[in-house]
Amino acid sequence: MQQTAGSRPIALLTDFGHTDPFAGILKGVILSVNPQARIVDLCHGIGPQDIAHGAFVLETSLKYFPEGTIFCTVVDPGVGSSRRAVLVKTADYFLVGPDNGVLWPAARKNTIKKVVNLTSPIYFLSSVSSTFHGRDIFAPVAAHLSAGTDPAAFGPEISDLTILAAAGPEPFEAGLVLTVNHIDTFGNIGLNLGWERFKPFCDSGFCLTVNQVEITRYYESYAMAPENTPFVLKSSTGYMEIAVKNRHAAKMLGVSQNDKIILHYGADSSNI
Repeated sequence: MQQTAGSRPIALLTDFGHTDPFAGILKGVILSVNPQARIVDLCHGIGPQDIAHGAFVLETSLKYFPEGTIFCTVVDPGVGSSRRAVLVKTADYFLVGPDNGVLWPAARKNTIKKVVNLTSPIYFLSSVSSTFHGRDIFAPVAAHLSAGTDPAAFGPEISDLTILAAAGPEPFEAGLVLTVNHIDTFGNIGLNLGWERFKPFCDSGFCLTVNQVEITRYYESYAMAPENTPFVLKSSTGYMEIAVKNRHAAKMLGVSQNDKIILHYGADSSNI
């Protein structure tokens, strides 16, 4: 159901963590502008200054929210620089945040309708710092938008949005070089590889090489896999991941975000 102006929820996505008060301050600003605002904590555990991680979480979460949701995204290593602050209207949502690529994959996926450069200070806090635009610009803009302010009031429409050059699988003669784009709370290792591109490897037999460990098994669920054995499955995001049943796969395999992993043909295709 399309949300009407004045009832649009605000989803917060940041790299602030939970040790400092920054995420709570965003909520305080939003509620000061619009006391009726409905706020959802999408995630505050994005890696510090990790634009690609933030973009991945935003892109893979977007479709599970009602139409009209405002995503206030603050992963902003360029705060205080000349990078623009923007509001993106897509087919179904509003994206508010820095124009550094973090909004790009989600915006493109949901079809960009309009991009507004946030330049109208009457919708910012009265004093704008050079280090906390999440508090001083993005949160109040999201709050005013949730209360029904027309997107055109926040500044001029612009024709471009910064593109995130996200790393895709890199082909080589024997297969693909993959990148770890996410490690979740359970230690599952998210890869930059969708099911359609993985399926030919799965059908023919594959081998993933991770720090000299060879992974050759695919299962459709965690429950189907044996204990203590790394395997591949299609995650809820639609991307492939490496997991170990009831274990922290990343710690077990010594894997970190942005590590490279080799996928090639050549193993028994049996899933048992």
